[in-house]
Amino acid sequence: MPIIRIELSPGRTPEQKATFLSELTSLAARVLKCPVESIDVLFVEIEPSNWAHGGKFYAAPM
Repeated sequence: MPIIRIELSPGRTPEQKATFLSELTSLAARVLKCPVESIDVLFVEIEPSNWAHGGKFYAAPM
């Protein structure tokens, strides 16, 4: 049972996530040779105040 964790900043629409989910699941099933029913995908949205790059936050922490 593959579990795919997607970490991203908030702001994608439900439609964007659904399209990405469909494409990702199809690709994973094909490459990993497993049924789509066995694939779990987790979307984890991380606020910019909890995300840093190069030693700097994307947004000021609260």
